[in-house]
Amino acid sequence: MLINKCFRRGSALLLTAAVLISIFSLIYIPASAIDPTGVDLDGAQAMYLYNIENDKVLYEKNIYEKIQPVSTVKIMAGLIAVENLGNKLDDVIVVTEAMIKDVAGQHYNIMAGHTLSVRDLLYLAFCGGCHKSINILAHVISGNPANFIAVMNSKAKALGMDDTFYTNVTGMHSDTMYTTVSDITKLCIAASKNPLLMQITTTDAHTTERLGDRNFTFENRNYLVGTGYTPLYYNPICHGLSAGSTTDSGYCVATVADNGDLSYLCIVMGAGIDDNGRIQSYDIANDLIDWAYTSWGYVEVISAGVTICEMPVTMSMDIDSVLIVPSKSFSAYLPTSTMLGTDITYSHSLNTEELQAPVSEGAFVGTITAYKDGQEIATVDLVTKTSVAQSEVLYTLTKIKEISQSRVFIASVVFAVCFLILYILIKALIRGSASNKRYRYRK
Repeated sequence: MLINKCFRRGSALLLTAAVLISIFSLIYIPASAIDPTGVDLDGAQAMYLYNIENDKVLYEKNIYEKIQPVSTVKIMAGLIAVENLGNKLDDVIVVTEAMIKDVAGQHYNIMAGHTLSVRDLLYLAFCGGCHKSINILAHVISGNPANFIAVMNSKAKALGMDDTFYTNVTGMHSDTMYTTVSDITKLCIAASKNPLLMQITTTDAHTTERLGDRNFTFENRNYLVGTGYTPLYYNPICHGLSAGSTTDSGYCVATVADNGDLSYLCIVMGAGIDDNGRIQSYDIANDLIDWAYTSWGYVEVISAGVTICEMPVTMSMDIDSVLIVPSKSFSAYLPTSTMLGTDITYSHSLNTEELQAPVSEGAFVGTITAYKDGQEIATVDLVTKTSVAQSEVLYTLTKIKEISQSRVFIASVVFAVCFLILYILIKALIRGSASNKRYRYRK
């Protein structure tokens, strides 16, 4: 009876699916499209792709395997540096011999006696990848690199990076240093919440305020965000965080991609150079990010105004039913290939079998729930689509009927009938008595 009772609860589910499928018709893509396509998944030792807003891991590879941290060490060093010196950017540091002694790697010819602002040191270290600048900052913050490394390891523990151990401040290869991509993700998420660090690591180029008796401009050494060295890998929606390489561990990159609607953390570790001479860490990161924006997004699984069923209405001369619709739309973060009615299933429940006019537009009558893989992803109120006016004639007749069927009314009628019969009997007795008296008098 649920065409008159919302098409019965069993058939209503089929109607719901059919209606939603017709409204939200999507192009079908096989389920295998949920895996990254167009990405060289064998081109790096470990990978991670994570949607920040929805706390959703889209792809991961070897994330618990212990690896060399390479340049991700600079993310930890940078986070500690900006937390300690972010309010001292204009302070001037005089470089001493101890600060730059035995530092390997990128150094920009910084020498003892040079003066640098904290701002320039931060940009040199975490935008330009200057190892001497990182060492200088370690001295400024902790007195020496050994103490700074202890702070780094303490910070790692505080972030839940239980499989990480640092032995230097720059990421140069060390047999005793290790981390995992799982731990790097925790570090990157914390770093991405620091605006100053993100600004520094995303800047395309920076000009020093002072470096001894000269100023100079240097470019970001992360090719996803900087174009000074090469434009081949540049991605305009990428922000930070770090990139680099060592002979033993290959190329790595960690970045946050943000197009204004969705943001992704992407990490690629242990990549090489392909046959065309391209750095695979950058290509894989860009391919993963492109795939994420193409293959995932917000899919409207429930839409306001879509008819779910009809509900019968009494006390109206104009119509005998009203359409039932969701009160609002709901979008869920899902693969864009998601098929409503197939990948997404529905059920709904109603709190009554019929309505009595007058009915207001938007009156609550129940709920509809959407499921993905058996898990609830959304529940929305069901409401009436339109209002229904009451018929005064039907209302009056109904009231008369209700009154006539009430126990009080029936008892009153029975009492009246009994009273009338009793009255007639009494009248008859009185008349009979009077007639007898007259008859005796005549005799």
